[in-house]
Amino acid sequence: MVLKNILVTGGSGLLGSQLVSEWSDTPGIKVVAPPRKELDIAHTQSVSRYFSQHTFEIVVHCAAYTDTVEAMDEVEKCVMTNVIGTWNMLREAMKNQSRFVFISTDYVFDGKKGNYRIDDPINPIGNYAMSKGAAELIARMYNNSLSIRTSFVPSEFPHPAAFTDQYTTRDYVDIISSTIRTLSLSQKTGISHVGTSRKSVFELAKKRKKNVKKISIKDVDFYLPPDTSLLDLAN
Repeated sequence: MVLKNILVTGGSGLLGSQLVSEWSDTPGIKVVAPPRKELDIAHTQSVSRYFSQHTFEIVVHCAAYTDTVEAMDEVEKCVMTNVIGTWNMLREAMKNQSRFVFISTDYVFDGKKGNYRIDDPINPIGNYAMSKGAAELIARMYNNSLSIRTSFVPSEFPHPAAFTDQYTTRDYVDIISSTIRTLSLSQKTGISHVGTSRKSVFELAKKRKKNVKKISIKDVDFYLPPDTSLLDLAN
C-alpha cells in the first residue's frame, strides 16, 4: 500500500477538523494539521520553513478568514489570510509538485440568479467573497490544483433562525466532507462544485433543528446573496 501524506490547513476549523477526523483512521493515509504556531499561512517564512522540514503528496487548503461581516472592516486581515496565505501555500506546493486542493466558496457568484454552472463567470460581492475569488484564481494558475466551490454548516445548525429566502446547495459539514475527501484523493484538476440539492437555508436548518425560526435576508443590514445554488455537482 502506497502511503499518502496529506497536509490539511485550518485543521481546527469546521471542515478541516472534519476531514482530519475522517482521515485519521484511514489505511494508507497520514494526515497532518499543524497549529498556527507551527504553520502560519499568512507569513512566508513560516510556510517556507515548514515545507523545508516536511513533504506532502497532497495539500488541502481549508484555512480561511470567513467572517463575511467583519471582513468589511478587517480588510488587511482578510487579504493576508485568504489571498496571501493561499499564495504562500500554493507556492510551496508548486515547488514540491504536490497536489493542491483549494476550498473555495459558492460566494464567488453574486447570487442574483442561482443554479451556477462551473463555467459561469464569477462576480463576488463583498470583501470576503472577493478575497476568496482572488485566491481561487491564484490556485487555478497551478495545473495540479483543484478548486472546490462549496458551502457548509456545522453538523448541528448553530442559529435560532434561518433564511427562508436565501437559496443554496450547502449542507451539513459531515455530508459535504465525504465528497471533498474523494475529490482530494482523485486526479481531478480545475474546478468542482460540491453540494446537495437546491433548498432554502430554512429548509436545510429544519432537517436537524425542528424548532428553528424563520427570518428574511431583508431583515439584516448587510448584503447576502439570494441564491448561490450550484449545478454540475460532483458525486
